[in-house]
Amino acid sequence: MPHMYNVITARECASAGIPRATVDAARSCCLTRLSRGIFTVTRRCGRHEDFQTAIDDPTVLDLRSSLAQKKSIADSEQLRRLEHLSVLDAYRFYKPDDVIGGTSAAIIHGIPLSRGFPPQRTRRTRTDAAGREYDARLTLGAPGSPVRVEVWNVRRTYTSRWVVRRQAELGDTQRTPRWQGVPVTTAPRTAIDLARIGTTLDGLVACDWLLADAAGRHGHDGRQRMRERMAEAINDCSGLRGVNRARAALDSATGSSESVSESIALHRMNELGIEDIRQQIVIRDSEDSVIGRVDFLVVAADSTPVVIEVDGAIKYSGYHSVGTAGADNPLFREKKREDALRRMGYRVVRLVWADLWDVSRLRMLLREAHIAC
Repeated sequence: MPHMYNVITARECASAGIPRATVDAARSCCLTRLSRGIFTVTRRCGRHEDFQTAIDDPTVLDLRSSLAQKKSIADSEQLRRLEHLSVLDAYRFYKPDDVIGGTSAAIIHGIPLSRGFPPQRTRRTRTDAAGREYDARLTLGAPGSPVRVEVWNVRRTYTSRWVVRRQAELGDTQRTPRWQGVPVTTAPRTAIDLARIGTTLDGLVACDWLLADAAGRHGHDGRQRMRERMAEAINDCSGLRGVNRARAALDSATGSSESVSESIALHRMNELGIEDIRQQIVIRDSEDSVIGRVDFLVVAADSTPVVIEVDGAIKYSGYHSVGTAGADNPLFREKKREDALRRMGYRVVRLVWADLWDVSRLRMLLREAHIAC
């Protein structure tokens, strides 16, 4: 029995004798429509007790409640992924020759997207005036917004508010065992498809994650096998639209990035023409004691080594008050490490999420450290 994450369908409502008018009334109170005939219970409600039986995971309600009080990128993404999974479980309008793909397959495989939305000031087009890609197009959407199921189909193309059906013929090697009776594209093929239907950046994030995951599970050989499988998926897409983006994404992916932010930073630095980018480098002092492992290490135009760190708000959350200014405070530890790096002659550039979506500001920060870009 699939885990529905507090979801109830229109068919279940009809079977339980719940009138359509009651469903419509609950939608302004404790019910949100995620897809065609699929609703999620957003809170406990004494006025609409008929829907409380659909609450099979109270932790999802707690997660939704915490988001209403305090915004969190990680919690928002987790909740949105659960909403996607619940729709994929409950959706009943698949065609016999559908294959789940695109962002829907990414959700099933656990492949990250570019995590939510870029800052509002960034342009949403695929390329700039020079034809260079610099933005991501694929997102999960905000919690509670409509979920689109994405599928491939050998004969049909169709797009509505609830489904995107793209035309493609997939061989058996590009499919995995079925998800609730429907085949799904393999993880390597899914990563390649994300680049094809999105941008190189979308594909890079997916390829980077798959390579890192394979390395974590099976070491260097596992990472190499995963790269070969993605290369095979690209060959299967030869001649199809977007395949060059997929090749560029795989060529740029290293499998060394430890977060979506680091994958995006790697992509931006490649775009800016920075060469000899080293990742996850352990730096030691003169006594061979480990100072720390840095996200990126490059050499400036004046031959000075430059450490580039991509900061995330999540790891600093809750540590900005005066009472946490001790050794257990990540901010304090980061400052001590940065001071040690500077004493050894390194320059340090710290980037945050917004910097990664503002190429002009990113270039300025790197040039201030005398990095040629």
